Amino acid sequence: MELSALILEGQTSFLLLFLLAMGLGALHGLEPGHSKTMTAAFIIAVRGSVGQAIVLGLSAALAHSFIVWALAALALSSGNALIGEQLEPWLLLVSGLVVLVLAFWMAWQLQRQARASRHHPADHHHDHDHNHQEHGHNHGHNHGHVYQDPHAAAHARQIEQQFSGGQATWGQTITFGLTGGLLPCTAAVTVLILCLNLQRFWYGMGLVAGFSLGLAVALVAVGVVAALGLGALRRRSAVVDRLFSRAPYISAGLVALLGLAMAGSGAWFLLAGH
Repeated sequence: MELSALILEGQTSFLLLFLLAMGLGALHGLEPGHSKTMTAAFIIAVRGSVGQAIVLGLSAALAHSFIVWALAALALSSGNALIGEQLEPWLLLVSGLVVLVLAFWMAWQLQRQARASRHHPADHHHDHDHNHQEHGHNHGHNHGHVYQDPHAAAHARQIEQQFSGGQATWGQTITFGLTGGLLPCTAAVTVLILCLNLQRFWYGMGLVAGFSLGLAVALVAVGVVAALGLGALRRRSAVVDRLFSRAPYISAGLVALLGLAMAGSGAWFLLAGH
């Protein structure tokens, strides 16, 4: 029996309905070619960590809750209960364009870090007077010479590592997660509309939270598996690190391909619908 039918029947406990909503949310995240593919591909493309996988899943769940509520409100105001399904290709297209912007942002950061890494060793002229307690000495000097003290050397290595690594920042990870959450589960929108029509606001809020929690669990699981698998591969072989260090723009390129695939799918569905 469908979740909406159980709600109308009124005999099922909220806890069971919440668990069913969680299951539907998890299945939504695991649908072929859907959010799980985006999550795994992004983690692999940017060599993401377990922490980034968790943030990615939670961000997607947050965006999913927001878009479900927005579509339900739009459906109620327009009197069109199918508006979620009709807008899904547009949301897919917008998501793809946002991911493309994210890819260009990553490429721009890489280019900026490349310039910094080229100029830093020779043109690093700045005065500072601060304590280097970690090195056990205090000093204030101008170091425009070739020799770099441990502080400057560590700074240069950090820039080089950022450029050669091609890893995403936390902001980019959150942005990608929020973008992935813009593809709503139509069942969640339908259930929310039903609850609101029945004047059961808190029921609707709880069940949407269940959907999003299930989605988060599924995406976090996929992301963590991808991060751990990639980490194990990197420990066994240096091929991955060597590839990214020789081609630092590969991360931005893979993210751009994801964006193109998403935007292309949305445009295809829009054209097919007309």
